[in-house]
Amino acid sequence: MDYARLISLLENPPTVPYPVILPDFFVDHFVILPTYDGLLKALDSLAKQGGGNLTGTEQFIRRGGNCVNTTSALHALDVEARMIVTTDEYGASLLEALAPLGLNMNHVHKDGRLSATVSIETEFHGRRINIMISDSGSAAAFGFEDFTEDDLELIRKSGLLALVNLNHNHKGADLAHDLFEMVKETPNTIRFMDIGDPSSNPEFIAPLVKNVLQEGLVDILGANENEIGWLAWELTGKDERLRHRVSNPKEWIKVAKLVSQETGVKIDLHTQHFSAVVSHDDVISSPSFHVESKVVCGAGDAWNAGDIYGHLLDLPPLDRIILANAVAALYISSPTATHPSRQETISFLRSNPALSGDGKKLLMHQ
Repeated sequence: MDYARLISLLENPPTVPYPVILPDFFVDHFVILPTYDGLLKALDSLAKQGGGNLTGTEQFIRRGGNCVNTTSALHALDVEARMIVTTDEYGASLLEALAPLGLNMNHVHKDGRLSATVSIETEFHGRRINIMISDSGSAAAFGFEDFTEDDLELIRKSGLLALVNLNHNHKGADLAHDLFEMVKETPNTIRFMDIGDPSSNPEFIAPLVKNVLQEGLVDILGANENEIGWLAWELTGKDERLRHRVSNPKEWIKVAKLVSQETGVKIDLHTQHFSAVVSHDDVISSPSFHVESKVVCGAGDAWNAGDIYGHLLDLPPLDRIILANAVAALYISSPTATHPSRQETISFLRSNPALSGDGKKLLMHQ
């Protein structure tokens, strides 16, 4: 593929309006293990002896949460992103210690509770997976009433508002409605949403679909195949066949088309094998880059950061998802979960990296 146009723009990018990302900060504790089966056997053995210590793991702690990860990835790309999050005093001190130098902390609320996740990163049936065990903390109940006037003014003047990680939030559907309804009055602000995995909180999908997506309050929905499957499940009267179809990669774009047609929302779809921009029946797609995956947790946030930057740059859809694919590929191939810089992204594209063979095969049949 020819990346010359994208590389040229990234070398001398125009100044873009700042995006605002909200509302969660998590402390992420990564636990790296060789295989899922090995983990289960080890845990079973320890449980049978009444407990004990599982050694032989690699572990590290990073700033986390969809909001902070996305903001950090944008910051690495030289985008002056702003975040609005709630934690406690201890969480704020951890965020300051773990965040990259220069990340804007002006809208970190300290009157809440720390959110934390243990991400078990391992291999299952030949695929790198992450199993996240979370204490949602303040992310469980962030509502519109938690914004200060300074927060709202920041949002109104932004070039893009990204609401992410609603799956943890029991007020998520109401927050999305009230926030995007307000931003509707500022037409220069792009409204972007990524709901996160609804598996543990499927009740919020119905009001989100009815009161937000079908009301035309979202410009761009960033989503993976699992999240699209849950939305399609709701839109088809909780048809369980839709949940099973999402296990087949050949169905992913078809399901995304269904969601776009039923809601009118444009979907920026990211998957392990490919990414696509889906609007009703129109699809623009590109295979993912083939890299060795070192981490999985946060991959969607890195992809969203590249995608958001592409929207702010007003890139053509294909260039935008190629940029997002590159940012995500560099992130997941980093053993320390480090977000790539703009220059590293340029160098990666210049190297003419290999594309996912599975992605190319899947897209040939769409």
